[in-house]
Amino acid sequence: MHQQYDVLIMGGGLSGLTLAIQLKKKAAKLRVLIAEKTAHPVPEAAHKVGESSVEIASHYFENILGLKAQLDKELPKLGLRFFYTQGDNLDISKRSELGPNDFPAAKSYQLDRGRFENALAEQCLQLGIDFQDNCKVTDIVLGKNQHQVTLVHNGQESLVQTSWLVDSTGRMSLLKRKLKLAKSAYHNINASWFRIDHEINIDHWSQKPEWQGRVKSSRRLSTNHLMGKGYWVWLIPLSSGATSIGIVADAKIHPYAEINTFARAKVWLQKHEPQCAQIIDQHLDKFQDFLTLKHYSHNCKKMYSADGWAITGDAGVFLDPFYSPGSDFIALNNGFISDLIIKQDSGEDIATRTEQYEKLFRTLFLAFCPVYEDQYPIMGNAKVMSIKIIWDYTLYWSGAALLFFRDKFCDLAFMEIAATSLQQIYQINLQMQGFFRCWAEIDLSSAEKSDIFINYSNIEFLQQLNKDLLKDQNDTELQQQLAQNVGLIRELAGEIVTEACVGAPELKAYAPGVPVSYSRYLSDVFDRLR
Repeated sequence: MHQQYDVLIMGGGLSGLTLAIQLKKKAAKLRVLIAEKTAHPVPEAAHKVGESSVEIASHYFENILGLKAQLDKELPKLGLRFFYTQGDNLDISKRSELGPNDFPAAKSYQLDRGRFENALAEQCLQLGIDFQDNCKVTDIVLGKNQHQVTLVHNGQESLVQTSWLVDSTGRMSLLKRKLKLAKSAYHNINASWFRIDHEINIDHWSQKPEWQGRVKSSRRLSTNHLMGKGYWVWLIPLSSGATSIGIVADAKIHPYAEINTFARAKVWLQKHEPQCAQIIDQHLDKFQDFLTLKHYSHNCKKMYSADGWAITGDAGVFLDPFYSPGSDFIALNNGFISDLIIKQDSGEDIATRTEQYEKLFRTLFLAFCPVYEDQYPIMGNAKVMSIKIIWDYTLYWSGAALLFFRDKFCDLAFMEIAATSLQQIYQINLQMQGFFRCWAEIDLSSAEKSDIFINYSNIEFLQQLNKDLLKDQNDTELQQQLAQNVGLIRELAGEIVTEACVGAPELKAYAPGVPVSYSRYLSDVFDRLR
């Protein structure tokens, strides 16, 4: 360990390791230190939330960080899959199912976080990054691009100077606490999760040939969601052969005290997801560990400073795991931070850019909030939740993912041009999320339906949006694509509202101000849900 660095990253988890790699790949001359408090290598079954990645994060890992060789050792992800409550939830084949029957064009992965982070640490060492495990931060003195950090490494105290200090300490949030930057999040959801060292394969939960034949690839490779009013349960396979199981629940419907220990979580599963509980009971001898988080959503007043500090990963913000966005936010955040560090190191005044990135990241976070806030009760309504999920996918692939794949978030000139389209998408989405809530309360027709399979691999416009992520486009073509996507979103909103009001005319009082649409993007889906 040296006494002077360009960048000191506190915390050697996913966000810190990936930021270090990104910095070194962009500017090899930077002297980077990672101070990680735990010993390495971590156990391969390290119990960390965030095993499931989606398109933004997967693109970040594979194409920006160049980690394809490691990703090939992880499990490919067969998208997100959703099973809705039906009767006593003892027969998976009777539950309505929304999911793909084949892999989409843009890849995603199931990550065994312990194994993956060990590989990232090795990559850091190969790139010349100073990675120090068993290294605890005991004091921080902030200056203007000249910070002093006291570290204790294997019992030996050292004083280190650094131009940039980045907090990636997870929920320890060292800088957030020191600078009193904590900000409450309205979204009040709790989670408990555990691992079983056994391959729990949802394909084996029913032997009915018709159910088995719906999907070309194994359902096990999806991030499987078992859903009911106010909750969802995840089943995530890991390359080590273990399975991650988590309960995520709205505190207003499922109190935290019902899931905050493994014993209580088992009782809760027996009540709400008895088939899942029975499978778990068969493998309790393979139980690994249990973690729980109360009110896991959190926010941060400030993420970046031109004085040379920044916050990334869970140390800053976290919203909701339903669509697996945690590593997406890491990718976005690390992109902003690495750009600021490299531009300042090259002599550029980054004061204005820092403010713009702060505003942009906060706007992105706020734009995602309506997707989750007050939406958990909808999870018990198969019709409305299926349409909402398709809608949410549409917006994700039409906007944020499209811009990230084109490396546009740090192109402020382009983002200024794109702002109008993005604002239009946000406003339509805000209205539609409120409409979904009203619709779910009024239209209960899907409660009696069972054994419906909605294969979103066959929704043509949705799969085209996914394929479009991989296209090469210049700025003019990308602007045209965004404008086209806004038009599609307007038409889709009109179609959803029109169809919903046919079945429940009283919904007209809550309908967003979108034109009536007679498009048929979702005609097959609505036919199945009638």
